[in-house]
Amino acid sequence: MLEAWNDQIAPLDTSVMEQCREYVDNLTKPLGSLAQLEEMAIRIAGITCRKKPARLQKAIVIAAADTAIDSPDNQDHGKKSLAELMLIAGGAAPVSALARELQAPVYVADVGLEQNTEHVAGVMLHKMQNGSQSLQKGDALTQEACAEAIAFGGALAGELAHSGVEALALGEIGARGALAALAVTTAFLGPELSEAMRAQGFTAQSEAWTLAQTEPETVLARYGNASIAMLTGLVLGAAARHMAIVFDNSVTGAAAVAAAAIAPRVKDYVFASAAYPDPLHQLQLQKLGLQAALHYDFTLAQGLGSTLGLSLFDASLDMLNEMRTFGAAGVTVAEDGPGKGRQRKEVL
Repeated sequence: MLEAWNDQIAPLDTSVMEQCREYVDNLTKPLGSLAQLEEMAIRIAGITCRKKPARLQKAIVIAAADTAIDSPDNQDHGKKSLAELMLIAGGAAPVSALARELQAPVYVADVGLEQNTEHVAGVMLHKMQNGSQSLQKGDALTQEACAEAIAFGGALAGELAHSGVEALALGEIGARGALAALAVTTAFLGPELSEAMRAQGFTAQSEAWTLAQTEPETVLARYGNASIAMLTGLVLGAAARHMAIVFDNSVTGAAAVAAAAIAPRVKDYVFASAAYPDPLHQLQLQKLGLQAALHYDFTLAQGLGSTLGLSLFDASLDMLNEMRTFGAAGVTVAEDGPGKGRQRKEVL
């Protein structure tokens, strides 16, 4: 059962986090003045179980799958998705340039594109189905394909951890992924959406909402696509191996929501990066208790927002390791205000 993942995911090391917080509070700045960067560094300390983690070894994983390939408006038949995949695999996409700057390898996995990608160098080919079918014609994925996609994601997390990766950015490409993200998110956010609708005088019931509580893998197979299923397994596997995980848009967000529903401790390991105007994305952030940090009005997917989130990890850990404490710098500590008593010269 997927619920067993929660037992494999350790709680954050709160003792180390408190040590890190004390250190951050004693850096030469007003208390709390670096806001999210401070909280990010403290949470990374809890994830890695290190008081002062240095820059993390990073990687970017982009899952590729088309959704509703047999819908009436499928005139492209996945050609645009194939072009995007080839651009990334060839190192010519925006995310590729940023990844090189971050010294982070980009892994592209075709788990369900409609087009054949056997000829494309640099692609992990693990296709469960040639796309996911329209929900009007039955389940989007077979149970077997969904289970295989989740297992592939979990196994990939293990391989990345074995190679030393400690921070992971999620990306996706594929036609109509937002449709699958909407369906999956709606299922896993059922109780919250139902309550909101009741407050407006509406009654809402859905089999999916009940199913999500007991059979999350069935929800992913019925309403998702291969990339969301794979990324869900990747998030679960990465959290179990003490990785910090960044998602960006509503599709990668759907995987984060699904993983957190399966294993609640996942919430401690996931970070939001870019803010999107998409209401679904905003609901996902609320569900996960997260706040997006980057407001760039992105319309491009391909993991660009998540990869920029990795650069925030670098910024937060540079703050932690490059700044000096009041004691080390010989600077007078606060004698009044919020810093009084918290900032001390003996903290080095």
